[in-house]
Amino acid sequence: MKEAIWISLAIVAASSWLFNRLLAVKQDPQEPPLVPSKFPLLGHLVGLVMRKNDYYVDLRRKHSLPIYTLPMLASKLYVANSIDLISSIQRLPKILAFPPIEAKFAMTICASSKDGNEIIANNLNCEEGDWGYSHDAYKSMHSALAPGPGLDGMNRIMIQNIAHSLDQLRAQGDQPLNIRLAEWSRHEITMATTNSVYGRCNPFKDQNVENAFWEFEKGLVMILINRLSSLTARKACRARDLVGDAFRHYFEARHHEYGSTLVQNRYDTSMQNKVSIGDIARFEVGNTLAVLVNTAPAVFWMLFYLYSNLLALQECRDEVESVVSDTNETSGMRRTVNITSVKQNCPILTSAFQEVLRQRTLGTQVRQVMQDTMLDGRYLLKKDATVIMPSLVMHTDPAVWGPDVSEFNHKRFTKGKNVQSTHKPNPKALRVFGGGTTLCPGRHFATTEILATVVMFILRYDLFPLDDRWTPPKTEKTNIASVVMEPDTDITVRVVPRKGTADCEWDFKLADSTMVFGVAAEDRHD
Repeated sequence: MKEAIWISLAIVAASSWLFNRLLAVKQDPQEPPLVPSKFPLLGHLVGLVMRKNDYYVDLRRKHSLPIYTLPMLASKLYVANSIDLISSIQRLPKILAFPPIEAKFAMTICASSKDGNEIIANNLNCEEGDWGYSHDAYKSMHSALAPGPGLDGMNRIMIQNIAHSLDQLRAQGDQPLNIRLAEWSRHEITMATTNSVYGRCNPFKDQNVENAFWEFEKGLVMILINRLSSLTARKACRARDLVGDAFRHYFEARHHEYGSTLVQNRYDTSMQNKVSIGDIARFEVGNTLAVLVNTAPAVFWMLFYLYSNLLALQECRDEVESVVSDTNETSGMRRTVNITSVKQNCPILTSAFQEVLRQRTLGTQVRQVMQDTMLDGRYLLKKDATVIMPSLVMHTDPAVWGPDVSEFNHKRFTKGKNVQSTHKPNPKALRVFGGGTTLCPGRHFATTEILATVVMFILRYDLFPLDDRWTPPKTEKTNIASVVMEPDTDITVRVVPRKGTADCEWDFKLADSTMVFGVAAEDRHD
C-alpha cells in the first residue's frame, strides 16, 4: 500500500515537471524578473481567477518589484507597478500599443461583420501613417468631448435631466420616500447620459432597450471568453442584438442628426470609412459601454462615502453653499448653482471625488508589445507579450500614499494647511482615467455628471440607510468592462428634504468653460 502511494506521488511529480518543461515560457535574462508560483503550471492563472485584481496587489506586497513577468501557460504578462516605468510605457504608444487590444475587444463584444472587422484592422496601429478607422474614430471622439460647445451642450442636457430626477425625490404627503441607491443611480445616470448623447430620439427611452443593455453588460465575461457565446451566453447575446437593432433604426432614420456632436462625429467617421449601417449600430453598443458602466457606480460611491462621513458631508456642503446664489421671488426663494463654479471653487468636494475614485477604481491598462524593445534602457520586452498596468496596485501602495492608504481621507488632494496626509499626492499615481494616448476622452463629461449629481443631493437632501448603518457592500461581482467597482448588493435609503429647502426652487446651470477640473495628470497645470 505504501509502495503504491509513493509510486503515485512520483508519477504526479514527474508529470508536473514534464508539463512545466513542455509549457515553460523561455525567459531572457534582460526581461523583467520572473515571479515564480507555488504551482508552476497554473498557479498564477488560479491566483487571478480567485483573487482577480487583488492578486496583483498581493504580488506587489510580496515582491516589491517595479515590473515583473508572469508566465501564463505558453504566454507571458509584464506587470508594471512603477510610476516612472508606466510613464515610459506611455511614451511608446506604437511599440507598446493599445489599438490591437481595443480592436479585439470591440470585434468580440459587438459581433461586427467580417467587412467591419477588416475596416477596423486596416492600418490599425497607424503603421502607414495617421489614417484609418481606428485613428479617425479616436480623433473625432476626442474633439467632441474636449472642452468647448459640444461638451457644454451635452453637459447642459445631462444637468437638466439629473435636476428633474432630483425633483421627483420630493416626498408626496407625509410619507418619506425610499430608494435603492445603486438602482436609482444606474437608471437616472443611464437616462441623463443617453439623452445627452443621442438627443430627443434616444433609443434608451424604450425601457426594453435599457433593460437589454444592462443584461448584455452582465454577460460580458461569457461573451469574451467563449467563442461559442451565441450558445453559452444566449441571453446576453440576444440582449446585445436588441440594443443593436434599436441603434440600427436610430441611424437609418437619421435620428443622430438631432443628437450630440459626439454621435454625429462617430456616424460621419464611420461613413467616411465605408462602415455599414449594421456595423455602425453594433459598434455603438460597445461605445455605450464606455459612457455608462462607470459613472453610475461612481455616483453611488460618492454618495456612500459622503453620507457615511458626517464631517466630510458638512465640509462639502459648506463649501458648495458658498457658490449658491439666492434670489427672493414672489413664489419664494430661488437658489441657483453654477456647476462650473463648483468645479473651480470647491477644493474639498473635488478632493473627496478624487479620493473616492482612488478607493474604488480597479481599471487595468493593457498594451501589446509590437516588437522587441528595451523599456527605460533596462528591461527587454518581447514581441507579442502583453503589458498591463493595474491601477489598484498604484492606488493601494503605502509608499505612494502614506500609512493611511486604506483610509478614506476626503482632504487628501487639497493643498496647503488643510492637507491631512503625510504624503503629498503624486498626480501621476492617480490613474482612474488611464493615461497617455489612451487617456479616457469622456473624463470631462463623467466628472461633471458625477459632481453635478452629488452637489444636487447634498444641497437638497439627507439620506438615511433603513438599517441605520452605512455598511459598504462587497464588490466581487464587478464586471470585466468596469473601471469603477460595482456594489454586489444595494442599499435602501430614506430620502428626506433638508430643513429649509423643501419650498425652494432650484436652478442648476453650467457656464461656458474652456477650463477643466484636472483629475488626470495630463489635464493639470499646477
